Amino acid sequence: MQLVSISVCGFRSLQDVGPIPVRRPTILTGPNDSGKSATIGALAFLLGAHPLTDEDRTFATASGGDGTAGREVDDHDLVERVETTWVEGEFRLSKKEEVDLALPGTVRMRRIRDQESGVRLELLVDAPEDENLRNLEARPLADLKRIAGGFGVTATADARSRSSWVTALDQYAATRPRTQAWISASKQVRAALPKFLLFGDAESAEAAIKAALNSRYRSHLEDEDLKQRVRDLETELGRRVREDAQGLVEHIQQRCPDLVRVDVEPDVSFTSGLRSTKLLLARTNGETVSLGTVGAGRNRRISLAVWEWASELLRRDAESHPSPDDQQHVVLAYDEPDTHLDYLQQRRVMALIREQCSVPGVSMVIATHSMNLIDGAAIEDIVHLRLEGERTRINRLLSDLDNDANGQYLADIAIALGLRNTVLLHERCFVGVEGVTEQLSFPLLFRLSTGRPVHAAGIVIVGCHNNEGALKFVGYLARSGRQVMLVIDADSRKNNKIFSDANLAKEGIDIVNHVRFVGTPDKEFEFIFTNEQWCDVANLAWPRNDGEPWEPEAVESLRAGKFSTLLLNLFKEGSDSGPLSKASMMYEMARSLKAAAEVPAELRDAFLQLEKLAALDS
Repeated sequence: MQLVSISVCGFRSLQDVGPIPVRRPTILTGPNDSGKSATIGALAFLLGAHPLTDEDRTFATASGGDGTAGREVDDHDLVERVETTWVEGEFRLSKKEEVDLALPGTVRMRRIRDQESGVRLELLVDAPEDENLRNLEARPLADLKRIAGGFGVTATADARSRSSWVTALDQYAATRPRTQAWISASKQVRAALPKFLLFGDAESAEAAIKAALNSRYRSHLEDEDLKQRVRDLETELGRRVREDAQGLVEHIQQRCPDLVRVDVEPDVSFTSGLRSTKLLLARTNGETVSLGTVGAGRNRRISLAVWEWASELLRRDAESHPSPDDQQHVVLAYDEPDTHLDYLQQRRVMALIREQCSVPGVSMVIATHSMNLIDGAAIEDIVHLRLEGERTRINRLLSDLDNDANGQYLADIAIALGLRNTVLLHERCFVGVEGVTEQLSFPLLFRLSTGRPVHAAGIVIVGCHNNEGALKFVGYLARSGRQVMLVIDADSRKNNKIFSDANLAKEGIDIVNHVRFVGTPDKEFEFIFTNEQWCDVANLAWPRNDGEPWEPEAVESLRAGKFSTLLLNLFKEGSDSGPLSKASMMYEMARSLKAAAEVPAELRDAFLQLEKLAALDS
């Protein structure tokens, strides 16, 4: 049974969050206290690896209409916690599980805790509308007889057998109206849940050892050479314990003579596994210490060794069940796995994660701030968490409003544009430009104009290159509420249909708020520099072959036509060292300027607006 995603309600800061995908791996990012560890805790609760405590339940504070805290809570106020906490998972079953459990290929299950019924695992199924006809397998014989009597149902076989009454009531329930309802999950369904392994601090490292060894323990019990011997030993121990209990039986019969029969049936089993495992360390003979008492760096290195060893056990388990139908699925969780590790050890962690994700049946969730881990993941596998009013909200990178295919298309564009995941997560403002010319020159001109580099301002320059896909990407960022500006030549508004008003509007780019035209009303980027500036840079970078200086009049005569093309031809034809492209020509112009006042006013205004946009998102 493979876990596909989870949704959470009432667990710590996760008041109402989801669905969160569980992939190979899913990367959880976000500021401190944004809910990353809480998400891992909720995952552990769903899979039965975390006992819910009162501290896990979300505070039920008064809220405003926007979901944030509606009033200040006085220190003396007793803030109550929510009555119900649940974590729901979507699970995908193998073909064998569909047959064995009589369930469809995809099911929804939740582990829920409320004040009335405590903690229970429930399955959403097609069930009778009448609640009396649900969960029949779990009901005692007296209840079954009472329910059957209410419906006029009788057992067709042995009336002393629970199974006879369950069968009769099941047959009757099949004739009654049905609905989607949550019912208690059977023992067989609970056994099919994925295992959960947490790799985090010293305590979780020892828990990982125990879980991994328990898995091997159960595998050994399935060995044919041991199975019969263990069964015989369980039978013999059961017999001896029953003999020990005979005195109790006789004493009860003596005190309660009205009882016809008293039996004690001890259930002896070796399948419960290991009670505990503890890792003891020593650098000097006789001086052993526990893992939790060593320094943080050594703790992490030892934990890493434990994780690598556990990874090998996972692989051996997977190889022992080559058929997908027989695989036991495992969800691994890492909480800040590379903290306190040097760069070499961090690379080992990344290699380990890749190796574990390649094991059949393994899914993984990683909470991290690591740029290496974030940039090493597929963009669609990143979930960004943030706090709003002390409650966690999630953002999926490039999860467009339309569908998964559109999100994948945007992810492919981001990769083609060379945008790293950490850039998409953390940078504050994205500037779409026409092509290489602006990509090369804008950073120099921005630094000269503002006194700091574009990356220090949190600004990313995205080259559209007459590529409609890049424009779609900028449009997506705008629709997602990111700070975006498109800086394009004024003449492209008419001459390039990609940047036409109609096409920009189609991609969700607002002409007034998201677009800045350079060279207004109908010119281009190169046009806004003066004749004298072009002559100054040309005399330095591309001296004329005849030894004469470049004159402003020669430049001025080109302004009536396509200025950039004519200017490039002028310098190429007049100088053997002339620029090879518009991009190199504009780059030399940007390099030649020495003061902010030399940057054209149109650009200075645009850069000032970009700084303000970046500050809005800080």
